[in-house]
Amino acid sequence: MTEPSIGIDLGTTNSAAATVVDGTPRIVERRTGHRLLPSMVGFTPGGERVVGEGARFLAETHPENVAYATKRFMGQRWTPELASRMRNVLPFPIVAGPRDDVRVKIAGRVLPVVQVAAMILSELRLDAEAFFDRPITRAVLTVPANFNDAQRQATQEAARIAGLDTLRLLNEPTAAALAYGLASGFEGRAIILDLGGGTFDVSLLEMNQGVFEVKGTGGDPFLGGEDFDQLIVKWLLEQIKDPALRERATYDRNALQKLRVVAEHAKCAVSTLEEAPIAAVLLPDVQGEGYKLETTLTRTFLEQLVEPLAQRCVDIIDRTLAEAKVQASSINAVLLVGGMTRMPLVRRRITERFGKEPVTGVSPDEAVALGAAVQANELSAKKGNVVLLDVVSNTLGVGVAGGVCKQLLRKSTQLPCQVTEIFHPSREGQTVVRIPVLQGESLRSTENFLLGELTLEGLKAGRRAETPIAVTFEMGTDGVLSVRARDEASGHAESARILARTDLQASEAAHYAQEESEHLTTAERIEQDVRTKNVAIHGKLHEAIVRLRGVHKDLGVAAAESPLPNAMQIVDALGQRLVEAEKVEREGSLEDVEACGRALSQLERQLMG
Repeated sequence: MTEPSIGIDLGTTNSAAATVVDGTPRIVERRTGHRLLPSMVGFTPGGERVVGEGARFLAETHPENVAYATKRFMGQRWTPELASRMRNVLPFPIVAGPRDDVRVKIAGRVLPVVQVAAMILSELRLDAEAFFDRPITRAVLTVPANFNDAQRQATQEAARIAGLDTLRLLNEPTAAALAYGLASGFEGRAIILDLGGGTFDVSLLEMNQGVFEVKGTGGDPFLGGEDFDQLIVKWLLEQIKDPALRERATYDRNALQKLRVVAEHAKCAVSTLEEAPIAAVLLPDVQGEGYKLETTLTRTFLEQLVEPLAQRCVDIIDRTLAEAKVQASSINAVLLVGGMTRMPLVRRRITERFGKEPVTGVSPDEAVALGAAVQANELSAKKGNVVLLDVVSNTLGVGVAGGVCKQLLRKSTQLPCQVTEIFHPSREGQTVVRIPVLQGESLRSTENFLLGELTLEGLKAGRRAETPIAVTFEMGTDGVLSVRARDEASGHAESARILARTDLQASEAAHYAQEESEHLTTAERIEQDVRTKNVAIHGKLHEAIVRLRGVHKDLGVAAAESPLPNAMQIVDALGQRLVEAEKVEREGSLEDVEACGRALSQLERQLMG
């Protein structure tokens, strides 16, 4: 029997897993019964790991013990500027790792963001294994279309730590298009707008007869629901009239966390209502009293507040259309992905821009995971029904003398692709060359993002023209970049290495993978024990119901012949009690089932006595 494969949307705010059952993609329901997993990881004061809903509850009382929105830092390099910018945004500090990777400090622990992502992936893996009742190791993971090589590599590293084999990294808008295309049978030109918790992605696709061809991509890695929430939090802080109290609340982690929670709830509420009340008690003292913040957020005011963010979305859409040389009037369908696309202002601005209503029919929160499941099923079954023709999301090049970026792989080049160019040392007699690998659209090296530095040693000292160096950029369908440098004169390339990467040391990654493996084993054992206990508890109630049904039947016969006036009332009461018990057996919580079983056992003893 072939091992099932799943699609995973590793999101900034929420994550989800999906699979294909009988040809139809469906969300893998979590063990808790929920469909989405909050992308939050925390540790209780006692040291217990909590992920998802448990971490969200923990954040209300111990915000410094919970990490969230860490996807924004995947593959990013820590800088003092980044740490300073995040200081008043997050209730936990971000610190530098040994390779300047971003790490979070929660509950006295320092965790690489890839480990946080691995913990979220492990939780989704446990959900999938409970769904299939067998081990799961194969998955398609989605990433924002504008994720660079370091961010994609970090995502794969998180999957490896979680014990998952990445079948493919799939761009989130492309995944959403797969979900919409499969559900509606749409063919033509579509634009996918993915506004989630942390990022905004734009993709232009041609969908015809199972071929999904990406024509252009764009986006902003720091534009999402978190930014909308932050504007509301800033406004709420301004409602505190006392300057000293406002200053305290601005730097108090518990106060900020409470404001974030009420801000998000109010933002979601005014998507369907005209206004939402906001109430929070900040900076409580030992008696539990504190500043009571009470106000009302109206939809009209919220739209004024976040209009600059909505305009940024429109500007990115326009830039992507222009780069792809596509007119808005030629778009046949507008597909929306991500929870923020539910905001009426966002939908209105998009509708105005394209002159048509967005396509509906797939949940914006679930479309990416469902599309990833479609691709996972295609890759596992090797059916070939769906062909993805993706593109390079950002221009890639190398830094050369004079601060110039020599572009090698241009944005929107179709994948897979490979290009080789010949360079020469910048001066005579060089035996070592360093080749900066850059990402960005500028011809100035300093205006682009440094992905890494390729070093080639052992060159034969000589004239520049006598030392040709072949630099090869190769990118596969998953968007992961491979860079090679070769001394054409000697064939020497053994010393090529990337120096500026922010990934984990191999030994450290192995250590975290071992931790996750042990956690999964322990979690599976505990859950098996819980399942066994649950079966036993339900079994006791069911057996009690069966026995009392027999007693009820016997009492009914006896009551029909009894001269006692209340005999039938006793029988009817027992019958009603059994009907209620059967409902508890079907729908009740484990605690209700256990309590009902004890009550029926006691009733049985009374009747038999």
